[in-house]
Amino acid sequence: MGAAAEDAVQQLGLLMDQVEAPLMRSFQNVHQGHPRETMLRFLKAREWNVSKAHKMLVESLNWRIQNEIDSVLERPILPVDLYRSIRGSQLVGLSGYTKEV
Repeated sequence: MGAAAEDAVQQLGLLMDQVEAPLMRSFQNVHQGHPRETMLRFLKAREWNVSKAHKMLVESLNWRIQNEIDSVLERPILPVDLYRSIRGSQLVGLSGYTKEV
């Protein structure tokens, strides 16, 4: 990774350090211990433009908060029998390839 990319990650990291607590909690759930890699994804998506990547990341985190994504698995799915029948009928797993840039 080039020096410009590392600078962009640093700048985005500084901006993320200033976000409000709910956004920071959601960001921690998103990055799951890998904040640098998560910031790289958003920077790549916005062609290394730090302000656009920050805006996109904050909008994504706000969407997660508004839709209670971080707490969706904490709530039980009722009725349990319906959940189990649907879950049992679904194929579980992902397959495919990703293009490394």
